[in-house]
Amino acid sequence: MRILISGASIAGPVLAYWLTRYGFTVTVVERAPALRKTGGHAVDLYRPATDISASMGTLERIEQHATDTTRLTLHREGARRPVRVDLAKIFGAQTDRHIEIMRDDLSEIYYEATRPDVEYLFGDSITAMSADGDVDFEHNQPRRFDLIIGADGLHSTVRRLVFGPESEYTTHIGAHLAVATLCSQDPLHPT
Repeated sequence: MRILISGASIAGPVLAYWLTRYGFTVTVVERAPALRKTGGHAVDLYRPATDISASMGTLERIEQHATDTTRLTLHREGARRPVRVDLAKIFGAQTDRHIEIMRDDLSEIYYEATRPDVEYLFGDSITAMSADGDVDFEHNQPRRFDLIIGADGLHSTVRRLVFGPESEYTTHIGAHLAVATLCSQDPLHPT
């Protein structure tokens, strides 16, 4: 069975890893010309994800790239003081296993684990697909797959091709979030 996965960040390569272990032939298509190195933010892995990573043989590398973030500071509009969160207490109360890693590092680790067994098509994307598995690409020749899986993120091409324009099924909920990684030394609370 030939399977196409759109998206080579985290979910795509992890799924590709397991599908190849069960004997499927997997191709991953990624719009970016190479593995993305966009900075991305941190990803938190809890017990189920660390167990899966251990089964993949990637846990040791993940642990080597852990951020070791210990606190979080939230600034809210109109608040007199920021909220400071002790992450060790939060994560310790939630799970017995937690690792935080930068998204780019995690993506690279999973990609390297799958590269020998998975065909990657970088710098390309799906432009059309039919119910019988025919897929047209922006740059590569058309191909036929038995299954097409969208793991291509927030503004998914696969989702748009299957369900239509994003504006038809998304709703703005009035919230915005900005995240920044800053130096490890808190100037307001030096250690």
